[in-house]
Amino acid sequence: MATTTTTRVKAAERYATRIALIASLGAFFYGFEGMVLNGAIKAVGTTFHLGALAKGVAGSAGIIGGLIGAVIAGRLSDKVGRKTVLMWIGPFLLFEAIFGAFSPWLGGYPFLLLCRVVGGMGFGAATTVGPGYIAEIAPAAIRGRLIAFRQLEIILGLFFAGLINLYVSKSAGGSKQVWALGLYAWQWMFLCLLIPAVFYIVLTATIPESPRYLVSVGRDEEAKQVLARVSGETELDGRVNSIRKSLGAEGTTKMSFKAIMSSKWAGLVWVGMAIAAFQQLTGINGVFFYSNSLFEAVGFTEAMALQQTLLITFFKIVGVVTGIMLVDKVGRRNMLIGGGTLIFVSLGVVATVFTIAPVVDGKVDISHSPVLGYLAVGALCTFLLGFTSSWGPIFSIVMGEMFPNQIRGGAMSLASGADFLINFLVVLLFPYLIAWSPAGTYWIYCAFGVLSVIFTIRYLKETSGKQLEEMDELVD
Repeated sequence: MATTTTTRVKAAERYATRIALIASLGAFFYGFEGMVLNGAIKAVGTTFHLGALAKGVAGSAGIIGGLIGAVIAGRLSDKVGRKTVLMWIGPFLLFEAIFGAFSPWLGGYPFLLLCRVVGGMGFGAATTVGPGYIAEIAPAAIRGRLIAFRQLEIILGLFFAGLINLYVSKSAGGSKQVWALGLYAWQWMFLCLLIPAVFYIVLTATIPESPRYLVSVGRDEEAKQVLARVSGETELDGRVNSIRKSLGAEGTTKMSFKAIMSSKWAGLVWVGMAIAAFQQLTGINGVFFYSNSLFEAVGFTEAMALQQTLLITFFKIVGVVTGIMLVDKVGRRNMLIGGGTLIFVSLGVVATVFTIAPVVDGKVDISHSPVLGYLAVGALCTFLLGFTSSWGPIFSIVMGEMFPNQIRGGAMSLASGADFLINFLVVLLFPYLIAWSPAGTYWIYCAFGVLSVIFTIRYLKETSGKQLEEMDELVD
């Protein structure tokens, strides 16, 4: 009997894992799209005759769309269902893939911005609804690692898009050159977004609806069927009753943002929004701004871009796999504290390098100091390990599971919205900060790293191993 139960539970975990991988495909598109733009942005600037500010707007337009999608999607998923919203995301991704590529003939630069905003709305919605959906279908024992797949898929999206960018650019002789069928190489890079978009559309149609949502709309029998498949349990009346009780008298579909922020859970939502902000303020975008310069200082030439990409990807994958393996054993809070410490120490090293490096023609220059170069590259790799094993994936885990059932959709929108808003501000302000002082910029990131650890120790409560119906216990 025990063997049969174990076999059933293992089969349920495999099924839940498959669902989680599909539900987090929006993150793969997010990484893929970001790297496509990274490879195409110079050519886009040439095609549309853009200045530095206009290129910056093109780069940040996706983040603006992400903010819109994030704010709308959580509450919308309360009304129409998690699966329904995830399925609606696909056309947004297709829109950017197809029309972004042909924007020179469909309206020029303004139309390209529209495509970026529409695509951003898609992956913003996926970033918000995906973690919550996975939290609602995952067994508590492996919930953390299933949500953490999102970070791995972002990394893989970045990596595969980087390989495609490299191939297309080299085959065409540069991203600004015509490659095939009269299209520029950068346009083919955009068209390659069709690959993850089509996979996303096809596969999301195969996943079940969230059992928590099904209970909220009175479809208890369907909820039991889904719970049986993802948990391996056979007696589910008690679980369904527990879910219904956790929804409260008003139910999840009736709580507005205003009601949530004036409820007993307001403090919990503020904690989630702060964790989202600190994830961006740890400097993930800033560190990469100077990554090419750091690698050049230790001998990596522009022609060695693939080797550099492989090295960075290696450390990212090691970090995220470490996080996936440990998060359900060590706990979310401890992982954030440990990873955050590694982050701010690494940032402190980078800041120190820029502080003591010589200044040539008014700019910090580490190219003539191999010791400083290797030290900075080592700190970059350590930073990657710290971020991808903790704050990268665990923000999504915490956001997906820390909020009680009654407010999850709306609270996830607020937390994810804070994530995209701070991301936008960091990207917008970073060039100005670097122009002011590279050393000062990284010391600021280091300080935020320290604050993130202190905040986590003081305010974040552990959610590992708890059923979602127990999250009310996080409220004092």
